[in-house]
Amino acid sequence: MFTLITLYSTIIPISLYVSIEMIKFIQCAQFINNDLNMYHAESNTPALARTSNLNEELGQVEYIFSDKTGTLTRNLMEFFKCSIGGEIYGTGITEIEKGGAERAGVRIDDDEDKRSATAVHEKGFNFDDTRIMRGAWRNEPNPEACMEFFRCLAICHTVLPEGEEETPEKITYQAASPDEAALVAAAKNFGFFFYRRTPTTVMVRESHVDRMGSMQDVAYEILNVLEFNNKEAPICGLPLSKWKTCSLLQGADNVIYERLADGNYDIKKTSREHLEQFGSAGLRTLCLAYRDLSMDQYKSWNEKFVQAKSSLRDRDKKID
Repeated sequence: MFTLITLYSTIIPISLYVSIEMIKFIQCAQFINNDLNMYHAESNTPALARTSNLNEELGQVEYIFSDKTGTLTRNLMEFFKCSIGGEIYGTGITEIEKGGAERAGVRIDDDEDKRSATAVHEKGFNFDDTRIMRGAWRNEPNPEACMEFFRCLAICHTVLPEGEEETPEKITYQAASPDEAALVAAAKNFGFFFYRRTPTTVMVRESHVDRMGSMQDVAYEILNVLEFNNKEAPICGLPLSKWKTCSLLQGADNVIYERLADGNYDIKKTSREHLEQFGSAGLRTLCLAYRDLSMDQYKSWNEKFVQAKSSLRDRDKKID
């Protein structure tokens, strides 16, 4: 008898099963889908229950594990501040800085009306500093460093542009990560407009490159691209007055700093302090660097790189 009861315990009337499914459907359609607390106003997206089993799982979540980078930033990256040659540019104030000031009893005014006429706020770019916007960086004490910084932003990436090349406002950038798209958008607003990519070249429209504020289209030959794995280093041929090869590098501070040349201790120390300051303000940080190479140096390196890339064993290790 007990065995029979045990075997029959999983059998329920089909009518009860249908009733339960109908209740689930009504709960999803009338309650979950119409929940105002789950409505996202910015994208006009209400909650949408795609399965009737969803409501059985509500209230059972005890721990949430998430990657803070994408979760906290909503994968919306904006170019906000930068440090070039030991000088900080960007007058914006982050939410974390506001919160820290309020806890310390200091009131910070961040009124949109007080932003300068050169301030720009668009997708991927939220920057305000009259010292370097609209070509004003040419009057800074370190214009060469500024130019190399913006040029690195415009070249060192794997972004694909879409839209009309003649109008920067109608160009959209398709990037593997929002970080890259934000950096390219920043270069465009600083006067280095990346507008075309081919398998071997990157086309950049550079403005304000001289005192006359002229504009010219420059083609950079991409010789190699190291795929992003905490460091990314396109090696480019720069069409300057005397053709040369230049290695452009983007990456985390620990990756970049261990590769920097000796000397310039003061700038390294100052830039490190700026990195810590940006990090404390809740900003994601990235270091940029470059090095001029002779063709002999490049050819010697390229032979080893080709061998490492075609290796069947420990390929990633050999490429590193």
